[in-house]
Amino acid sequence: MSKLDLITHLYEYNEWANDRLLGVASGLSEDELSAGRDASFDSILSSFAHVAAGQIVWLERWAGGENATPLLELQQMADTGTVRDSFLASHAGLREFVAGLTDERLEAPLDFRDSRGARYSRSLWQLMTYVANHGTFHRGEIAMMLTGGHSPGDLDFSFWEYEHHP
Repeated sequence: MSKLDLITHLYEYNEWANDRLLGVASGLSEDELSAGRDASFDSILSSFAHVAAGQIVWLERWAGGENATPLLELQQMADTGTVRDSFLASHAGLREFVAGLTDERLEAPLDFRDSRGARYSRSLWQLMTYVANHGTFHRGEIAMMLTGGHSPGDLDFSFWEYEHHP
């Protein structure tokens, strides 16, 4: 499998896993989604907002070298509608971005600025792998927060792979 194939699969999985968790979370009230929890972020809603904001920020960096709005500002989403809209937009942007990739583009270094203006350079495949892995980490936390009565079921990449690419 090439890096391009791997990145394509990771981002198809990323969208599937986000959608699956959002589907489970849609059965919760705003109070349940905003309730304080013991994870990296203080609620299910703020955890979703962080993942969606991260996708938006990194897509902007990959497309233009910097993000127009800092991550901390983007992740201040107040309700599930805003979070869901942010995921819809970022998934559409990521699908379009991934569809235009080549193996050569994935290997090329990408210079970018973070939200504080610091400059960095990494190959695109490294950055894209990081973002997919970052989402997996926080989805694990969200799944843990949902499991008390609202388990999302198996979210592992291997389950997605068996289902979508037998």
